[in-house]
Amino acid sequence: MKVKWFSALWLLALLSSLSLSQITVPQPETYRLNPGDQIQILVEDEPDLSGEVTVGPDGFIRLRLIGSIQAVGLTVDELAAQIEKALRQYLREPKVIVNIKQFTPLARRVYVMGAVKAPGAYSLPLVGPTTVFDAIMLAGGFSENADWERVRVFRRDGQMLTVNLKNLQVGGVASEITVQPGDVIWVPPAYIVVNIVGAVARSGIFSVPTRATLLDAIALAGGVSDPSAEIRVFRGGIEMLSIPWNKLVAGEIPTLQLQENDTLLVSVKDVSGVIVTGSVQRPGIFNLGGKVTLLGILAMAGAPLSEQRPMRVKVIRQGQEVLSVRIDAGTSAPAVKELAVELQSGDIVTVEPLTVKVTLLGAVQKPGPYEVPIGSRVMDVFGQSGGLLPTANLSNVSVNRRGEVLNLNLTQLWQGDLSQNPEVQDGDLILVPASQRIWVTGAVQRPGSFDYQPNMTILDAISMAGGPRSLEEADLSAVKVISGEIARTVNLEAAFRTGALSLEPIRPGDIIIVPERAKAYVFGAVARPGAVGVKTGDTVLTVISNAGGPTQDAKLDEVVLVRIVKDKPVVTKLNLTQAIQKGDLSQSPPVQPGDVLYVSRKQRGGGWEDLARIIGLANSIALLTYYLGR
Repeated sequence: MKVKWFSALWLLALLSSLSLSQITVPQPETYRLNPGDQIQILVEDEPDLSGEVTVGPDGFIRLRLIGSIQAVGLTVDELAAQIEKALRQYLREPKVIVNIKQFTPLARRVYVMGAVKAPGAYSLPLVGPTTVFDAIMLAGGFSENADWERVRVFRRDGQMLTVNLKNLQVGGVASEITVQPGDVIWVPPAYIVVNIVGAVARSGIFSVPTRATLLDAIALAGGVSDPSAEIRVFRGGIEMLSIPWNKLVAGEIPTLQLQENDTLLVSVKDVSGVIVTGSVQRPGIFNLGGKVTLLGILAMAGAPLSEQRPMRVKVIRQGQEVLSVRIDAGTSAPAVKELAVELQSGDIVTVEPLTVKVTLLGAVQKPGPYEVPIGSRVMDVFGQSGGLLPTANLSNVSVNRRGEVLNLNLTQLWQGDLSQNPEVQDGDLILVPASQRIWVTGAVQRPGSFDYQPNMTILDAISMAGGPRSLEEADLSAVKVISGEIARTVNLEAAFRTGALSLEPIRPGDIIIVPERAKAYVFGAVARPGAVGVKTGDTVLTVISNAGGPTQDAKLDEVVLVRIVKDKPVVTKLNLTQAIQKGDLSQSPPVQPGDVLYVSRKQRGGGWEDLARIIGLANSIALLTYYLGR
């Protein structure tokens, strides 16, 4: 019988893999479980121990009888063996089958950036492990300018790996390093473009290796033509370095690393013409054939005089800055009068763009590339993107800058730590991961934030918070779910009272509010004195019944109802005996939230003096309850 039952389970597992409602993953031995994977566990002859579970964000699954067991990093066979081992203290020779049912593809995204043909975010394949090379192939493969030797992988935990894929170019074996969900893969360029002008054999634009030195770059331009030359490096129109050629050849090595679009000016004292550097199409020396204005020389050098590209133009004469002109977006360059200034031989003109290009990915309203003014900060870029999504994890924002990662915790920004909002630089990649937490508050046992799990429902979230404080106290008919700017109300009354399944889904970042019921207060001769939930239509008799009913010594003909009206108590004496025996509903009026009922006891005796004492006590309770609840 056992053999037949277990064979049926195998058949059931096979048939379920054909279901169109599930994404079933084949089970290669090398695949190791990740958080969010949904798995099916089959225990022979134990249907109560079988079922589907989801690997939690902490890497564990939770099973009946044996509790929590780690699943992340194990193959399905290894996990089955661990479950069998744990069950041996309860069952004789347990047999377990584990199948992967599905996982959320969005949870398995990687980001491939840099020198690839189609940079962007990609979902990892559903079958088997994915190597770094496999992920790059998802992005269309390496571009012609890719540096195969220094591919970098940035992990969510801050770890950085450098992978050398050079041997693949000569038919070698791919790297064994596998990527993980959330990884950022950066393929650096093998060559950068620099402008070399001045006293060299061949001025122009050159492609140099990313790790090239100044000597390497100048050698590509045929070397210097005057040993007295000064080597000057301009970046974005700003002079970054100045070193004599004789010191450079004598072995002095500057610490400055060349970057894309740097301009190398090999200057000498006597220069015939104007030198143009920076963000222009044709940097170099332009001989003056008569009078030439600044606007004219910019046109000759192919400066991007677009009204959409603000820039700053500087003129340096004999080592001194003699002119600085800002051309803002929306301003026509010919309208700037300073551009009509006449240049002199030996002048240096630098063109500095006033914008930088950054890429924003992740939990933002409009991810993509952005061009922002120089000096902009991370929060400024968020503003251009329409803001962050409610699911944004502000404590784990990262800025990928030329292969290096700057980790930011924006929650500290609101505490005054301005270092968490740095200036962005050209080429920055800003990644905002999605939060994997939800919040439950209100009338629950343990309000707070909890790890989100795939396919989580409202019931799951409330259960993680310990469930409602009580069905009388929590108003489950009006549970609110807030997702960003959208709020909806869900009725879970039947789900908790009858066990009916509620499949209302939630998303990471959602806030679930379980409101408290409207309350009245019952004191005196009742079984459970205190706060009692009330709803429309509840009467005095209903509320006393919800408080456990009157005790044996209750004096139902002396019940006091106190209601606060305009900060003053209004007292009503009720005779519930008439309401019960004669159906006089005027003696059991409707109860409103905040009302206080006091049921006196028989042994107290009768008389107006005793009733006055009871009314005074009810009055005091009502006023105290009213002001404490405001």
